[in-house]
Amino acid sequence: MANESYPSRQGEAMDATGFTVLVAVLDRIIPRSGIMPGAGEAGVATFVQRELAKDIDLAALFARGLEQISSDSLDRGAPFTDLPDSSRDEVLRDVEVTAPEFFSALIKHTYGGYYTDRKILGLLGDDGRPPQPSGHPIERGDLSLLEAVRKRGAIYRRA
Repeated sequence: MANESYPSRQGEAMDATGFTVLVAVLDRIIPRSGIMPGAGEAGVATFVQRELAKDIDLAALFARGLEQISSDSLDRGAPFTDLPDSSRDEVLRDVEVTAPEFFSALIKHTYGGYYTDRKILGLLGDDGRPPQPSGHPIERGDLSLLEAVRKRGAIYRRA
């Protein structure tokens, strides 16, 4: 039976409980490490929520997957957000096996949201701009290597 608290129709917002579960899940997929925030802490849940609003099938897949996470957590005696990290990881390993399509989409959207975030890129040392024209030095090429091409002349028909 579908839990109506999770998104099931295109454009439907996830309720606060579903969003909180998603944030906790994301923080287990990419946990805080040193100066790097966890995925949930970095706001990736908002990115995922925007992606779900664009695709009804993806929203339904996430609804089923988050429902399974919640159900599996309650089978362990507490909501996902109240479980210790080791139990959260067990729940996620079980979901990876029993709902591989959901888990794959979850990983894809987690990494996609995390590694395209400007704050994360900045913490990784990327200044978030194209490498040229004011960027990384480029070695000067040896243009004499093109001499054979120049001598050959045009190999196309003028239109």
